[in-house]
Amino acid sequence: MTYSMIARCTETGAFGGIIGTSAMAVGNRCLRVSHGKGAFLSQHRTDPRLGDRGIALLDNGLSAEDAVARVVKGTPDIEWRQLAALDAAGRAAVHHGRRMYSIYTHSVGQDCVAVGNILANDRVTDAMVAAHEAASGAPLEERLLRGLEAGRDAGGEILEPVRSSALRVTAPDGVDRCDLRVDLAEEAVSALRGLYIAHGDQEAVLRQVALEPESVPVMRALFERSMERIFELGLEERFPTAQRRESWVLRD
Repeated sequence: MTYSMIARCTETGAFGGIIGTSAMAVGNRCLRVSHGKGAFLSQHRTDPRLGDRGIALLDNGLSAEDAVARVVKGTPDIEWRQLAALDAAGRAAVHHGRRMYSIYTHSVGQDCVAVGNILANDRVTDAMVAAHEAASGAPLEERLLRGLEAGRDAGGEILEPVRSSALRVTAPDGVDRCDLRVDLAEEAVSALRGLYIAHGDQEAVLRQVALEPESVPVMRALFERSMERIFELGLEERFPTAQRRESWVLRD
């Protein structure tokens, strides 16, 4: 009931991943990424701890094959799980547990791997990789989105529409370039595309707020309304902002 992809950008060192499933809130469970180090997926009766373990191994310099092998060896219920890893060199590795009863596949491309389970057919992950590679030159986020959309269009999951989805791409300063999640929607792939479009120019602002908060002016409307409320409630002594208004840089 899940199809996903992890990939890397050889120019920037960014790693990214995208995932969709019919269950809610997939974004916090399955996908782990680390800038310059790798990406790890854990899905099918998901145990989020496996992703944590896998990305820690990649962070320590293990290959994708060794990271997957270590997680497989150390997990009692591993036959219920589906794993995928992509390491710093762009090498991929996967594990398909023998307790998966459905159509499940994986497809490896240039610096990417797609995996899926409970699929409508055996062409879904091939379509994802093909779409990702066809978008060569586009931002990693866009390439991943096209991969997920291609997986949906190729048949996707066998029974239900995708209800939740997530997209994440790293950056070198530790603040992800993109971390978007649709936790519950009628059709989460389209909803994720809409969220990515809305994210648009906000990326630079959000990064500036995180890394250089002093350089970001305060929105005038928020500042003025805050001053009004402080005075309305008689809280001037507790919140003396109005006494030093000149120290705030405002923007309309």
